Amino acid sequence: MKGPSFETRERQWRDSFAAADACWFCFVVERSDGELVGFAQANRSDNAEFGGELRKIYLLSEYQRLGLGKRLIGRVARRFLSLGITSMWLSGDARNPSRRAWISLGADKTDSDPGTGNYGWRDLTRLAALPD
Repeated sequence: MKGPSFETRERQWRDSFAAADACWFCFVVERSDGELVGFAQANRSDNAEFGGELRKIYLLSEYQRLGLGKRLIGRVARRFLSLGITSMWLSGDARNPSRRAWISLGADKTDSDPGTGNYGWRDLTRLAALPD
């Protein structure tokens, strides 16, 4: 896969975690031995329609379809609501099979471009009620 090197990504994440910004947060899921299983990273959005942005969500393939993604989304929604942010969106690739999960969780496609995977939730209340 093309993209930034491991070193670049590590520096980017370290810089993000070091920044003192209450509107940037990341939840992680790890195994009992401390190995990373997945994460969700979000922040306040510059999008005029949505107050928050789910920037990244990822789970190792062997941990998908176990409800962990829903739990992460619920946590993100609750954090946004605690910050007074009542809506969020995410941007992705329309070929990503996760788009079905966003729709099942009540997201709407936010544009008419069939090549993008842009989805949003205008009211995070339902997502916030997902199990923790």
